Amino acid sequence: MKPIFTLNELINALSQSSKDNYKTIFKNLVLDKNVLDEYLNWSTKKYVRNGIYKSDNFELILLCWEAGQETPIHCHSGEECWMYLIEGEIEEVQYHKHENGDVEAKGIRKIANQQQAYINDAIGLHKLKNNSKGRTISLHLYAKPIESCSYFDEQSKTFIKKNLSYDTYKGEILSSKTVSSI
Repeated sequence: MKPIFTLNELINALSQSSKDNYKTIFKNLVLDKNVLDEYLNWSTKKYVRNGIYKSDNFELILLCWEAGQETPIHCHSGEECWMYLIEGEIEEVQYHKHENGDVEAKGIRKIANQQQAYINDAIGLHKLKNNSKGRTISLHLYAKPIESCSYFDEQSKTFIKKNLSYDTYKGEILSSKTVSSI
């Protein structure tokens, strides 16, 4: 398979393929930050979910992280997730959920520029954090789109179901009423 240099090439390859080939397609990514300029959007309050493309089979989301921003511990509602790090560094902590609802960290890894990661619920839960001193940009492929997921509230020690949405979609800022991140 040829390298994929643009979002259009990526969307076309994913659209003409099945989920079984998504890993191979993602491994051929060679995306430069410049091809994503129209989707970059930042907030000092939280990481930003910038929707790029959504179909019945997959969705692409560009996450923009300021230094230190992180997700809560969360699942993927039975779907698969591939991540491609475009710039910066992400620390991923994976967790095991015990039958009694407790969560326990089971491993930490660093993901740097141009590296990829994969997770699904069989692997476990995870938490992502921008571990660099500057901004981080990561591209996420979900097969199928994730409409809601559960996240672990570390203060109450309970799981909370959350409907997901985008902060922007195809470069357009959405109403603050529709914005919801985990």
